[in-house]
Amino acid sequence: MQRARRLFCGLCAVVLWALMMPTQLSAQEYIVPDEEEILSRTVDVDSPYYLERLLGKFFAYDEPLTDEEFFYLYYGYAYSEHYRPLDPIAAEDRVLAAVEKIMGEPTEELMRELVAAASEVMERDPFSPKNLNLLAFAYGSLGDRENERKCFERMEGVLRTIERSGSGRREGSPMHVLMFTHASDLLYSKGLEIKAREIISRTCEYIFLTEREADGNIGYYFDFSRIYMVRPENQTEMETQKRGWTINNMPLK
Repeated sequence: MQRARRLFCGLCAVVLWALMMPTQLSAQEYIVPDEEEILSRTVDVDSPYYLERLLGKFFAYDEPLTDEEFFYLYYGYAYSEHYRPLDPIAAEDRVLAAVEKIMGEPTEELMRELVAAASEVMERDPFSPKNLNLLAFAYGSLGDRENERKCFERMEGVLRTIERSGSGRREGSPMHVLMFTHASDLLYSKGLEIKAREIISRTCEYIFLTEREADGNIGYYFDFSRIYMVRPENQTEMETQKRGWTINNMPLK
């Protein structure tokens, strides 16, 4: 829970991602999503990875999910009718409004407002690390340690799943995400700042870092192919390019 209690730094920052650097995985430990295998396991009602069962377990979170359950849940969600990655989420505006107010005066009423708005966002994007981070902060501020823990463990499970999908260091080994924001959230969780983003192929994006890492690395590759598996109606190409807004240089959408 130490990471959860470092979510805010006074009232100057909106979100302070935990700076506990994850250990770099070896090539043998990466688990690249196999679409046919994931689909077959998550639609089979007799499978331990049946998607609807995993979703129920994720939302209730009465007991922690294993890394394997997080893996099939996260990537299997791409085949769910609820997965609409390019549809706008109206509740995100309410989350932003609540955060802006909290920066001025963090009252209990505003924390409950944040919980309500972020919970609604979770119904549309259950795996948003940023949103789970905000929920953990709000619950912790309200003294609800149980829900604070649940949200933080969910967030860590999602981040760990994305990191295990590839090194991100080369185009042939990208990390796989369900949302563009999940990629930036993962980098922010490692204490990294984003300089620019560039679409380099029909399925891959490269995110440039503001500063080189100790080993000279300047960015990471992410596979976003699942995002365009279902294209919403009336979604223009210009709208799909939007990346949202920031407060104190911290992206919130």
